[in-house]
Amino acid sequence: MVWPARSCFTLFRASSTCVEAKELTGDDAQFKVRENWRRIEKKTRTLKGLMRMRIWFLLGLCALALSVSFSQTMADGKYLNRALISQAGQTVHLSANDPRPLAQALDALQREYGWLVNYEDPRYLSKLDLVEVTNPPQQRNSNSEVHYPGGGAFNLDFPNEVAPKSSPDEQTTLQLLVDAYNRSNNPGRFELRKSADQKFDVVGTSAHDVTGNISQQEVLLDLPLTIVERQRSTLKTIDLICLQITERTHTKVTLGVFPMSLQATMVKVGGTKIPARTLLSRTLNATGRKFVWRMFFDPDSKSFFLRCMLAHPS
Repeated sequence: MVWPARSCFTLFRASSTCVEAKELTGDDAQFKVRENWRRIEKKTRTLKGLMRMRIWFLLGLCALALSVSFSQTMADGKYLNRALISQAGQTVHLSANDPRPLAQALDALQREYGWLVNYEDPRYLSKLDLVEVTNPPQQRNSNSEVHYPGGGAFNLDFPNEVAPKSSPDEQTTLQLLVDAYNRSNNPGRFELRKSADQKFDVVGTSAHDVTGNISQQEVLLDLPLTIVERQRSTLKTIDLICLQITERTHTKVTLGVFPMSLQATMVKVGGTKIPARTLLSRTLNATGRKFVWRMFFDPDSKSFFLRCMLAHPS
């Protein structure tokens, strides 16, 4: 990210003017000094904000690079780069193979049919739900170990009785998908939820705990939040949602991967005791573009990374 030249120049001018104010006397000098210190503070806040966004963006890129490199490293031996969909007669076959096969399956359905379905990991805390990779290519430390969800192969056949290239019923198919996944040996258990705006979320609600039992978990995006409704950038609004969840639950949620356009797009979103998921959905809807999100749990840092992605055209 390149620092805005205009902001740096204005900060320099404000500082220079404060020096010039020494030549004034009395109230005029005090007024000019106060005015220009206010300008300095304003521009400093702007630069700090840009620096914070840059750090978060780089963290997101690192998380994405780690995930992509891991998938590429393992693809030859085990995983698929993307889930596959094929149709024979009135039956559609979906084949996924990924540390998060359910998320990979949703990506494939979005590309095939244009369905905008969001996805949220549960917390993967038990070794029963994880795989360990020693010395991944991204880590310089020769003794480093990285953990990933222990997902693998997942297959589903579902009916599509309409004409080829047409979409089957979305809710019926998604419910079949989630139910079949929950019967599989892949990690986590999920619910299909339908929002007020008729969109769907696949929400991780349980996983193995440290004792080896599958237990229900707190779902972070269910948390009611209060945000003052005012005009902000989309990026700042999402950051505010993540910050409030982090402060309330002591589980860090960070916006990782996002289109750079979110920095410039302004939205007006807020409310009192509104579920975080609803606030996030309203924020992305207010951009006028089609988004889906993926909220992934990192077992090593015990934190979540939120990815907001523009939907692929079907």
